[in-house]
Amino acid sequence: MQRQSRRRAALTTLGGTGATVAITIAQAFLLIPLCLTYLGTHLYGAWLGASELLIWLQILDMGIPNLMTQRIGASVGQNDDGAVARWSATGLWVLAAIGTALAAVAMLSAPLVRVWAQVPASEADAFTGSFRLGAIASAMVLWYHGVLGISRGVQMTGVVNACQVAAAASGLVVAAVLLLGGFGVWSLAFGLLARGLISLAGAGVFLITAHKAAGLRLERPSMPVLREMVALAPSLGGANAGYLLANNSEVLLVTTMFGPVAAAVYSLTRRAMDGVRALLESIAWAVYGGFAHLVTAADRHRARAVLHEILALRLGAACVCGAVVLAVNEPFVTLLFGPENFGGIWLTAGFAAQMIVGGQTFLANYLFRAAGRVREGSILLAAEAMARVGAVLAGLTIAGLAGAPWMAVGVTSVALVVTLRRLERELPPSGTPPGRPTAGGWLAPYLVFMFGLTIAIMRVPASWAWFISTAAAVMAFGAAVFWWLLPRSVVEGSLMRWLRT
Repeated sequence: MQRQSRRRAALTTLGGTGATVAITIAQAFLLIPLCLTYLGTHLYGAWLGASELLIWLQILDMGIPNLMTQRIGASVGQNDDGAVARWSATGLWVLAAIGTALAAVAMLSAPLVRVWAQVPASEADAFTGSFRLGAIASAMVLWYHGVLGISRGVQMTGVVNACQVAAAASGLVVAAVLLLGGFGVWSLAFGLLARGLISLAGAGVFLITAHKAAGLRLERPSMPVLREMVALAPSLGGANAGYLLANNSEVLLVTTMFGPVAAAVYSLTRRAMDGVRALLESIAWAVYGGFAHLVTAADRHRARAVLHEILALRLGAACVCGAVVLAVNEPFVTLLFGPENFGGIWLTAGFAAQMIVGGQTFLANYLFRAAGRVREGSILLAAEAMARVGAVLAGLTIAGLAGAPWMAVGVTSVALVVTLRRLERELPPSGTPPGRPTAGGWLAPYLVFMFGLTIAIMRVPASWAWFISTAAAVMAFGAAVFWWLLPRSVVEGSLMRWLRT
């Protein structure tokens, strides 16, 4: 199979994910105010709780797309085209079966979801039908993730990223137009369906393009590959459920304990931070396939230095972005959704800390699995997730909404230390010492975070002029701190050399 550029694959993934996050941010400005106006806080809060279940359906793929990326990336590094073909075909068939089964269960469970979400009786039938339509669309997206895993493994991410952007934009436009047309909660379900259909079309285009351009082919499903998937299923499934528990269970718990209105407050206060988290997770998506390739390739001695530089860059970006959102989140929520939907400064600060530490832990675990330790990394992720859910429950019980993210930060900090130690031991030795932050560099994240918290406590006036100017000032301060304190090797070292190949 023809070799592809790591650099091009990483940059197109970053660009595609960044554009998708931009659409998500546009959704906050356009779609959410429309939902609050045309659906009301109660019904929209119920849909937010139910949509968390649909996200579970989209992502509950047993970790197979990530396994496909790792195995295909390693096979490309070893020039094993047969393994690439076998893993691609088998993974797609297994995901089709999983998606069909999950969609069937979700459709049958729709009446129970309606009761759990406390949907008003006047909207019961529409809500049930919308949830079922959303389940079908989510199954389409789940299967598309298998094609996404192939593209990242073979380092051909241009088509799928363009498709991802088009699908997100189409879903937003369809939902907004139908809301304005008076279709109620059905509007959101048809938005999901538009996204699913465009994802499937893009998957077909990728498979045809990759076959013609690089010789990608699909063989019959392979029993040895299937047996390996089944052998890894407990750990992969645990990691997959762990990721969902860690990132998509809090709204479910808030809905169950406090009702749909509190769930709306929690979700809308977290909305901007969710966009930042999704943007920063693109770093993991971008480097996963290339890192799996690197640790098996001839230049694998550079893996340790690349690891430290990836972690440093992500930490710097997370602290700067988190400080910006922390500083301006109150006027952001107040201006767009109303002051009654802002959950408070300490809830926002908890979301920021959780995004920084939790995202760093996820990246470290993701790279640990990319290095070949799929089973062990999956078990670590599942264990962290279960502990985090317990911490969130304790936080909600003891301190209300604000307690949930802060208790989660304590759990994920321990997981970060454990994962980094295991990852360091796994990588091959390197003759080049990795670039590490100076003493001041270690303080930089706390300095930037505290600056954003100070601005938030001072309370930025609720006007767009203050919002824009404050966000720009915090961004400039944070970027300057990290540029000054982080080592030059982070931006000039082996990571850049790795991305050029």
